[in-house]
Amino acid sequence: MAYTDALRHRYSVAGQEYLITCCTQNKQQYLQDFHTARAVARALKQLEEEGLAEIKCWVVMPDHIHLLIQLVTDKGLARIIALLKVYASRNAGARIPWQKGYHERTLRSTDDRRDIARYIVMNPIRANLAKSVREYSHWDSVYL
Repeated sequence: MAYTDALRHRYSVAGQEYLITCCTQNKQQYLQDFHTARAVARALKQLEEEGLAEIKCWVVMPDHIHLLIQLVTDKGLARIIALLKVYASRNAGARIPWQKGYHERTLRSTDDRRDIARYIVMNPIRANLAKSVREYSHWDSVYL
């Protein structure tokens, strides 16, 4: 079953995979704090535990998150991302100021998931936050 977000002209389908980027308000480094970054990680786990999505790969950067997500439910991608933001704030014990909306790219069957996962987890290295992914705590991937 498909879900349409008429306000943003987005169409999402259970079973579909998406590459998502969510930024903090004004790209402020609200997620740089260890506790807050782990609150986002726990929120991702909650989405899985509630049967809403499978999180295939993710990284929490100081001012944004990237994730490779597969919808499990027909609630719609916009609703799942909104829940992620709410859960992250609850887990942090304070409101995390997020930008409205998110950027998404629908994955095609020809897209190499391992390449996408590498792109996601290499973000901290490209941003000079770590020299190796082993030095960075806030990521995970089923592909690597």
